[in-house]
Amino acid sequence: MSPVRLLPWVVHEAIEYVAGVFFMLAPFIFGFQAEPAFPVFVGVGVVILAVALLSKGPAGVLGVIPPAAHATLDYLLGFFLVLAPFIFRFSAEKPALTISILLGVAHLVITLVTRFPQPDAEVA
Repeated sequence: MSPVRLLPWVVHEAIEYVAGVFFMLAPFIFGFQAEPAFPVFVGVGVVILAVALLSKGPAGVLGVIPPAAHATLDYLLGFFLVLAPFIFRFSAEKPALTISILLGVAHLVITLVTRFPQPDAEVA
């Protein structure tokens, strides 16, 4: 856990809603619908939105995923985004490569600086 926890969890969740929609729209905005990156980006967008909706947080809807599990999923997703261009072979597609790596690193940084509630704390 990082000692620097500047970002409130509700802001983290709001960012995830925006990021989820962005990932689903990115192939259309940047023109890589025919690339192998298309299903990866749409899938990542769906996963980000699902985690946000299912979290036990102020912006969560169903309240199923506890904060610690949410953070773990965010770290895994961040690493996945950094590695995805090489795993799914779209590293030659510069817009997809750049977006995937930059947003993967951003997702990791945002998760590192988020002030998640403690396990014994009551979450709204």
